Amino acid sequence: MRTLFASALVALMAVPCAVLAQGIDDNWQAYVDRDYGFSAQVPVGVFTPVNNPSRPGLSLEEIGGEAKLSLYGGPARGMTRDALEARLESGENISTITYRAGGASWFVLSGFYQPELTGEQTIFYTKVLFSPDRESFSAFEISFPERDKPRFEQMVEYFEDHFTRPTR
Repeated sequence: MRTLFASALVALMAVPCAVLAQGIDDNWQAYVDRDYGFSAQVPVGVFTPVNNPSRPGLSLEEIGGEAKLSLYGGPARGMTRDALEARLESGENISTITYRAGGASWFVLSGFYQPELTGEQTIFYTKVLFSPDRESFSAFEISFPERDKPRFEQMVEYFEDHFTRPTR
């Protein structure tokens, strides 16, 4: 038990600029980004933090699986919603966009990544919210093998319902 606690503590210490707090229920833990002030709920026991120096925020990988979850924010001064959406949808890993939605200060993109090998597709889902003053944005992105879609559909809905826009 001490080893498990120590491992969890070390993993959480590796998460920069974040606060993990009591979640909405026992199966979810709150994440609050100290830099941008957005928050999200992270499922307990499903993901583990990974060190990703190339991306701010929190990067997680599924324990015993292939899903990945990223929660991050950034500056948005001078950037339009359409420009950020176009930048994300033209990413080199994107194969196909199958769903998009949006409003004046938010958007969602979903689809498939380029397959690494011939075979199964990887689904991605990204939601981006702008701060009220349009100076920053918050985003979450989850990806998982297409075969795992039934397992992750409700989780994506929960993320979406409990993900907040940045306050700074």
